[in-house]
Amino acid sequence: MSTAEAFPSPAALPRSVWSYVLFTGIIFGLGGLVSKGLIDDGVDPFVMTWVPFLSGGVLATLAGWRRHELRVAALGPAALLGVSASAIPALLFNTGFEKLPAGIVTLLISLGPVFTAIVAHFVFSDERFNATKASGLALAISGVGVLAAGSIEGDGSAGAMVAVLVGAMIAGAAGVLARRVVLDHGAAAVVAPQLVIGGLAAMTLSFALGHADAPVGGYAVWHIPLMLGFGALTHVGFLSMLRANEDGTTGQVSVIGYFVPLFGVVGGIVVFGDTITGPLVIGGSLIIVAMTAIARGSSARPAAHPETEPPQPLAAPA
Repeated sequence: MSTAEAFPSPAALPRSVWSYVLFTGIIFGLGGLVSKGLIDDGVDPFVMTWVPFLSGGVLATLAGWRRHELRVAALGPAALLGVSASAIPALLFNTGFEKLPAGIVTLLISLGPVFTAIVAHFVFSDERFNATKASGLALAISGVGVLAAGSIEGDGSAGAMVAVLVGAMIAGAAGVLARRVVLDHGAAAVVAPQLVIGGLAAMTLSFALGHADAPVGGYAVWHIPLMLGFGALTHVGFLSMLRANEDGTTGQVSVIGYFVPLFGVVGGIVVFGDTITGPLVIGGSLIIVAMTAIARGSSARPAAHPETEPPQPLAAPA
């Protein structure tokens, strides 16, 4: 039995690889705007990281427990994924949102797939770098560069830019780990411990480094509900991304990263009243062409994964 057959997706979620990619891209793109809005309103970037992760992890755990999808063997690898693919990149990204325009942050975040493609070349036989992927990645970098150039305001912070770039590198490399863990254990068994451990790690750092204070004047009545609601979207978004890893290659899944700068710039127009510019049109067009090229370069089905002994589920209530 294949991993996808052992862990079928809920009927409510999209089924094809590219439907998962589109759905996850929308969730993560909108999530970046929510994070930017809350952080601009005074919420600490660390709090903005651990509250959604931890609340989303609780929801994922309850859902997995009810469906008998939790696996003891998945706890360790998922915990590693929670730190490397969730907590650390999100903390670095949100730190960037505190000090930089959304266009700059999303530009750097979108470089993650470059590092995914490089690492995957050395890990998976079906993920070899090719000319089509290279052209797509070049177009994508050019596109997000044009978009960011049209949305830069002020000098920004060099330290924050370095932090976000490091986060993109870590997240990109962790995309390869995500596929390996999902192939071994299935998306449903991974998402709950990944989010819970990611949330606990970010919360621990938040208190240890003195980033647990409320905004000046206290939390607004809408801050906590919005963060908790974002937690539910975090659960759905990460589950969708992991499902994509069950059926697709890391090259296909990494296309999610190119939705982020589009939402960053378009969100600036809708939310902050920015105007439509030539760089927006040109950059957006380049990204669309880039996603098509990467999709073509990653179109091969992933190689079969060796069968392993079925993992034992955790006990669930009768």
